[in-house]
Amino acid sequence: MNKKEWLNTVTKNMALLFFAFVFSCGNQETIEDYTAYVNPFVGTQNDGHTFPGATTPLGMVQPSPESYDTYYKGYEADHIAGYQYNDPWLIGFTQTHLNGVGCPSLSDILLQPLNADTINSNSRFNYKSTYKKESEEAIPGYYKVYLDDFKVQVELTASEHVAYHRYTYNTVKDAKLLIDLQYGVTWNVKDIPGNVLDAYQQFEDDYTLSGYRKARQWAQRDLYYVIKFSKKITNKNELLPPDNKQEKAPRYILDFDMGDSPVLEVKIGVSTVGVEEAKKNLEAQIPSWDSFDAVRTSTNKKWNDILGKIDIEGEVDKKIAFYTSLYHLYIQPNNIADVDGQFRSSGSGVQKATSGKYYSTLSLWDTYRAAKPMYTILSPELVSDINTSMMDSYRYMKVDTLNPKEANRYLPRWQLWGQETHTMIGNHAVPVIVDAYLKGIKPKGYTDDEVFDAVWTSLTKEHYRNHVKLIDSFGYIPYDVKLSKIDDGRETVSRLLENIYDDYAGALLAETLGKTKEAKFLRNRASFYKNVYDKESGFMRGKNAKGEFKKDVDATEVVGEWLKGSDFTEGNAYHYQFHVLHDIPGLVDIMGGKTEFGNKLDAMFYSKETPEVRTLVWELRGTYGQYWHGNEPCHHVPYLYKYSDRPHKADKIIKTLIDDYYYSKPDGLMGNDDCGQMSAWYMFGVLGFYPVNPTGGEYILGAPQVEEATINLPNGKTFKVKAENLSDDNYIVKSVNLNGTVLNRKYITHDEILKGGELIFEMGSMK
Repeated sequence: MNKKEWLNTVTKNMALLFFAFVFSCGNQETIEDYTAYVNPFVGTQNDGHTFPGATTPLGMVQPSPESYDTYYKGYEADHIAGYQYNDPWLIGFTQTHLNGVGCPSLSDILLQPLNADTINSNSRFNYKSTYKKESEEAIPGYYKVYLDDFKVQVELTASEHVAYHRYTYNTVKDAKLLIDLQYGVTWNVKDIPGNVLDAYQQFEDDYTLSGYRKARQWAQRDLYYVIKFSKKITNKNELLPPDNKQEKAPRYILDFDMGDSPVLEVKIGVSTVGVEEAKKNLEAQIPSWDSFDAVRTSTNKKWNDILGKIDIEGEVDKKIAFYTSLYHLYIQPNNIADVDGQFRSSGSGVQKATSGKYYSTLSLWDTYRAAKPMYTILSPELVSDINTSMMDSYRYMKVDTLNPKEANRYLPRWQLWGQETHTMIGNHAVPVIVDAYLKGIKPKGYTDDEVFDAVWTSLTKEHYRNHVKLIDSFGYIPYDVKLSKIDDGRETVSRLLENIYDDYAGALLAETLGKTKEAKFLRNRASFYKNVYDKESGFMRGKNAKGEFKKDVDATEVVGEWLKGSDFTEGNAYHYQFHVLHDIPGLVDIMGGKTEFGNKLDAMFYSKETPEVRTLVWELRGTYGQYWHGNEPCHHVPYLYKYSDRPHKADKIIKTLIDDYYYSKPDGLMGNDDCGQMSAWYMFGVLGFYPVNPTGGEYILGAPQVEEATINLPNGKTFKVKAENLSDDNYIVKSVNLNGTVLNRKYITHDEILKGGELIFEMGSMK
């Protein structure tokens, strides 16, 4: 299906615009249904790694289909979210999913409605069904599909902690249901038998199955569940493990007393704490049967409340891309605390969340750049709760002095369901907390000293990939020295550049709190990017203990932790050449001034070569010369032209990325969405400003991509952005006016946005 056909389909289904009519005080009021502009299938093909199923904003569960195809090389990397749009079969519907990440996990508790018991159970993938794409429907909070082979319609919706399924069978007497408690996505489909480390389950009565499973993929997680059926179970058939391999959790095929009704409803409540807590979550959120449509309507309203934070005026395809991005932004982080505020922390057992919520699924290496700053504009209360959760994580972290990785407490890096995955680099919870703090958004229940202690300890004490001994001794991370068991000589340049940005953020907090000594120390470390800049090559380069730069480095090769002696993290020399988010003027200076800085940007964007991974099977999408939009270290770089002698080039590149790198098709994301970071970039790009430095409250002015956008601020004010004379020819910013005053600077501030008002861009052509 091409772009025009897809848009025609979406337009037909939406009739361009849906309206809900609400009557109040005898007057008719129209409310726009923003969910009509959301296409959950965007990013479900190739490496967007999104899922099309149902979820609430920031909910713990995401019931969604698991698709299947004939196995091929790279299969697991494509199926990290359990689903690829072009797959011919569906093997069932699981209850938990990650949005747009790069590692597989979750896809817990697989259910597949059936109409036959003659299927060979020796392979779990034999329980698959074909389906027609025209039967598949997805909108925020709802998913539907018809399974052709089993003659059953599947519908999914959800509350925050409960997945709700509704199956309508063509033939009542043949209604069956497969439950696979072992299944979960993995890096190797052959490893599914080993994915569950421990499990128990019991049929409490003829309507209830409850249990526990500990899965190991990416991070070990405790999942307690209760599954309720609307019809009485009449027969339970436990299947032998596939391929005669031992598995911890069973598979069942259930028969039901359907009576005269073709409809079977299933509710799955989950918890990290216990089975009884899973039951309490279920009873609190979906206590009654025959409430599927009511839950779906309620969840849809929750999404409309989120999506209505911004009103966009522009072309339909831009609106679809924008509201889909806003939708993806609010799928995570996920609140894993039960309705009573309890959650299971990493290593220290069951705890009570300070704010009553515990947000996990923290892809901080990605989201600190744009997603978290966007939340500070749209949802400051959410930001406070997220940062409170990170402080709770720090408070309850179990220290292991015998394990160098865990010898000191630290704020989360990449946390999944309360468990640290040790994925990626940096201490990027620090800029998230500091940026919010400087904007007046503080964690709940914590003093300033407690917040600073978490920041200072995370930055200055040794933990995994936090090479403080090397940095303090050398001013950089030599690739050929070990001062600690955590030193491995990998990603040394990236780890330095990312860590010293966090030092900069910590210095801002120290200065605000009057901690002069600590601020001076961190400010000094924040300047260490100069120690790895090689003037001869013009790139950031790895160094040995003698202070010698590496020679003959291929600047186009993308490297990472998988390579011994690597300089960079999922990037190449071009990408990290510009990774000094906190001191762009200083970077311009060491590169030789605005003209030479512009030349280096041109060399990146207009290179005839593209970045290439030579040591892994990894096809990079979203490249623009050497720029790689499909991964986060590059996201700020187009805006750096505003610091050069050719600022208009940023406008052209932003337009190209918005128009060509995001679109309303399943393959419409040119890289992992990474918990909303790709989506947040798009939103900022459309609005016309971007947090190049994600800490401190300044947004670099870009080039807006719609005629008008209104941010409905939480304080009741509105901030309107207009792009006058915008067209395909008029995409260059000629002047910017804020509330009637011409802006002779390249940025606006967070405070200026919150005050409300109007930001007007006068657009023109290159002529």
